[in-house]
Amino acid sequence: MGAYLDPPRTLEALQEAAASGSKAGYDIHHIIEKTAAEDDGFPRSMINGPENLVRISRYKHWEITSWYMTKNKDYGGLTPREFLRGKDWAERTQVGLDALTMHGVLKR
Repeated sequence: MGAYLDPPRTLEALQEAAASGSKAGYDIHHIIEKTAAEDDGFPRSMINGPENLVRISRYKHWEITSWYMTKNKDYGGLTPREFLRGKDWAERTQVGLDALTMHGVLKR
């Protein structure tokens, strides 16, 4: 539970943590969702690149995953996952960073 209470961190700190490997209570999270990006034809080198990986609390990871599957008025009543279908890397990155910020993981 301690990981869940971590204060927001900078993107660089979250990426450095991911690069250092796994840690109990944490998951490596793709800023841009892995499966959705694969389905839209993005190369694995981008999807699994260090700039797209952050280490976050396992419970926060679950919350963010759930958020991506929940209909959202900000996305015209679509889920964020549905909204992002066919979108470019930059827009996906922005939504992913917004999700991290909204869930108290990323400090901007």
